[in-house]
Amino acid sequence: MLPQSKKVVSDEKKYHLWLRISQITLIVVLLVVTALFFPRGKMFQFDYNVDQITTETIIAPFDYDILKTEEALEQDRQTREDMIQPVFIWDNTSRDHVNTSLDQIRGQLALWYQATKDLAIKRTYWSTISDSVAADSMRYQLQEDSLHVLNIKLELQNQGLRDLGTPRWDYFLEKGPSTRQLVNSVKQALLPQYMLGIIGDLPPGDSYTRIVMIMRGKESNRNPDDFRNMLDAWESVQKVLTSNYIDRDPRLLQLAKDLASAVMVPNLKYSSELSENRKAEARNLVPISVGKVFKNERIVDANTRVTPQIKQKLDSLEKEYIRKGYGQSAANRLVTFMGKILLSSFLIFFFFAYLQTYRSQIYNDIKLMTLVGIIFIMHLALAHVIVYKLGWSEFFVPMSIAAMIFTVVFDGRIAFIIMVTLTILTGIILSNNIPFIVANLFVSSLAIYTVRRLRSRSQILWSILAVTSGYVVVIAVFEMIKFSSWDSVMQHMIFAVANGFLSPLLSYGFLVLIERVFKITTNLTLLELLDFNNKLLSRLAMKAPGTFKHSIDVGNLAVAAAEAVGANSLLARVGAYYHDIGKAEKPEYFIENQLRGANKHEKLSPRLSATVIVGHVKDGIKLANEYNLPSIVTDFIPMHHGKTRVEYFYQQALERANKTDSEINEADFCYPGPRPNSKETAILMLAEAIEAASRSIKNPNPQRIEALMNAIIESRIKSGELNNCPLTFRDLETIKEAMLPVLVGSMHERIEYPGQRKKLHIMDDEN
Repeated sequence: MLPQSKKVVSDEKKYHLWLRISQITLIVVLLVVTALFFPRGKMFQFDYNVDQITTETIIAPFDYDILKTEEALEQDRQTREDMIQPVFIWDNTSRDHVNTSLDQIRGQLALWYQATKDLAIKRTYWSTISDSVAADSMRYQLQEDSLHVLNIKLELQNQGLRDLGTPRWDYFLEKGPSTRQLVNSVKQALLPQYMLGIIGDLPPGDSYTRIVMIMRGKESNRNPDDFRNMLDAWESVQKVLTSNYIDRDPRLLQLAKDLASAVMVPNLKYSSELSENRKAEARNLVPISVGKVFKNERIVDANTRVTPQIKQKLDSLEKEYIRKGYGQSAANRLVTFMGKILLSSFLIFFFFAYLQTYRSQIYNDIKLMTLVGIIFIMHLALAHVIVYKLGWSEFFVPMSIAAMIFTVVFDGRIAFIIMVTLTILTGIILSNNIPFIVANLFVSSLAIYTVRRLRSRSQILWSILAVTSGYVVVIAVFEMIKFSSWDSVMQHMIFAVANGFLSPLLSYGFLVLIERVFKITTNLTLLELLDFNNKLLSRLAMKAPGTFKHSIDVGNLAVAAAEAVGANSLLARVGAYYHDIGKAEKPEYFIENQLRGANKHEKLSPRLSATVIVGHVKDGIKLANEYNLPSIVTDFIPMHHGKTRVEYFYQQALERANKTDSEINEADFCYPGPRPNSKETAILMLAEAIEAASRSIKNPNPQRIEALMNAIIESRIKSGELNNCPLTFRDLETIKEAMLPVLVGSMHERIEYPGQRKKLHIMDDEN
């Protein structure tokens, strides 16, 4: 088994190896995914937008056709498609179908009438049977006959007679009129209509003035008004039926109408298959080109504004390259893909080099690096989908989401470096879109500025205003230079304004999700922790009011110092509020919570007293974990003392040891640490020590307070307590200068009110 020290070294090596592998894997995945979002088949040397200025003369390398734009080609195809007349087929079987259907209905009606009549007779007979056995047998027959009647009725309904439960059909079952006469009258009214032609519904769309009719294999061009539609034909049928039944029972007329309505169908039917085939053929016959460019023909000169016509020629040249297979072999595709990866790596290297050099704690945190990678990929994917898949304006790509998230999670410097990298990379993917790059660099800077010192959720309104205004201004400037059409300007403006409203709202929503998933503490969480109604702060205020007051005073000192050296003043204040929460467990053992009277430590040995005092760190960490305090805040609890000694009780122990010639263990009087590892924790260590020590100064004045501050800072430097934090000597001097006026102001004296001394003497006498 390895010795403990060797095992620790081995574990550290494994961790560093795992970290490097994770970092390399993340960077490789980011580069590969980024390359996938580049537009496929794009020839960047020919990729110009309308109104851009060319940088080179472009000569046609071969003959090729000038292809129509997608919009123009679709418009021509639609025009040709609209010229195709709908095809109708004359169905010679419709007349026979009507005859057959009417004869079948006539047979079913006769069966229905007879079955219903027989059922009624049997029911009458059943009511007279006295023998129970015979009655049960008849009941069974009645059930079968009822089911038979129901089946006949269902069959009639399937044949088109829907209103069999109406009074007119009750009349039919009661009187039993001649079904032959009914059917013949319907045939007499209906069949002549098929000689004239009954046309079905025209296909949806514009009104058609001509149709193609196919009768017995021959086509003819006809006017649809030459035929009767279903409504006109039905009106004629009703007139004939009315004339036949004018002197009879009107119920017979309605029965005849029901029969006619059940079987009436058009005999000139629309053929969607033939019509669609002819439309497709017409679309395919539309030429896809509008001209030709010949080999060695000059397409455009250098330093020339790209017109829509030139753009059309360049796009056609690009498509011809792809059609001919230039660069489409497996080897060429691999080379192109590797080129995209290398291009991405140049830009991403800029960002990661900055992180490794100036923000190594972020670079070495795989969780934070994963968050950066996810947001990178999310924005590149949104840009690809919005511009290339949906065809919307590039100004709808919500780049400011990344700017605000990175500013809140990290800081403004990191956010700015990330946004420069991400914006340029996205602009290159969007066909070297210079307006997009300029607009989003400007807007991202505004977004970073609005949330760089996030102190309230109402700042979202300023973010919306800043992002929206930034887009509008940049778009207006570029459109003024390009003399674009009003429609183009308004389209970009609408998308930009929508982006300006949505991006800040989505950013704040994503921040909540990021805090939960990645366990990151942002300023939004810190603001919530400042609420004095927080359960932990309320507990401290109730059980240890002196410590609570001390924490507030330390917070004021820490904020002043943090702002002076560019540290996170909000984090410093929150750390100050919670650094001594462990004292709430045994508040009576700390001087700031003791009233005049007995001191608990008088009955304890110096070593035991030191143990109690040091124990507030362990108690504080326990409470922090119990109340789910973020780790970045919990760090202030052990680090505000570092590995310093409990000096008062250590000196007491030394005095007793000298008298008894005994030895003491210095470690028993030291805090466990660790030492401060950030500007904020180091500032709190100094602020806490200075605030506590300043209370012991008699007749305080600026000179005495400054001397005390110098002594404490020098002591922390000599003992190595500040070795692990990034504070410089210049920072320490700045911190002292920032704390001094705050500390002096907190120790001011008030004037004595008239009669105050006399009242105090009376109160003392009474006591």
